[in-house]
Amino acid sequence: MRALRTEKNRAEHKTFSAVNWIWGVAMAALIVALIFTVWFTGIRITDSGMSPTIYPGDVILFDKLSMHFSMPKRGEAYAFRSDSGTGIGRIVALPGDRVAMKEGKVYISGYLLDESAYKPTGSWDMEEITLKQGEFFIMPDDRENGLLDAAAMRVKQEQLIGRAAIRVAPFITVCVFKAK
Repeated sequence: MRALRTEKNRAEHKTFSAVNWIWGVAMAALIVALIFTVWFTGIRITDSGMSPTIYPGDVILFDKLSMHFSMPKRGEAYAFRSDSGTGIGRIVALPGDRVAMKEGKVYISGYLLDESAYKPTGSWDMEEITLKQGEFFIMPDDRENGLLDAAAMRVKQEQLIGRAAIRVAPFITVCVFKAK
């Protein structure tokens, strides 16, 4: 009798262990799926517009929730939707700012923007424009090779996808981008 009960307990334990294992794997998969559909979106970079910070071939996770808890800040790299697809650039001007470029240097409301950390290049000029409420001015870091179209760089808040958060590939360059 005792041997029969022991065998029955072992069989129930195996079944219970298998169910717990399946439940744990399913919950982990659900959590990962939620993280990558609600919180992050991964984008493989195809151009050199954000060099030297982000290179072609890099895979960046963009934080979609960050802009729901705080306003995007000057200097942060963001992905955005445009007529030509998905773009990536650095926010240089915020809603209400007046932005102009003279000889490749960006001026915000008449003051020179310090972009020394991004190594911008180029000699592009742009007449001063004033951003409306809910508009951001986003530019690539590599001003010589990146797209510089004033109309395309005016991005509405609804077009923003998310802030660059984590570089996940190539593996040797994995890093977390600091929020400003």
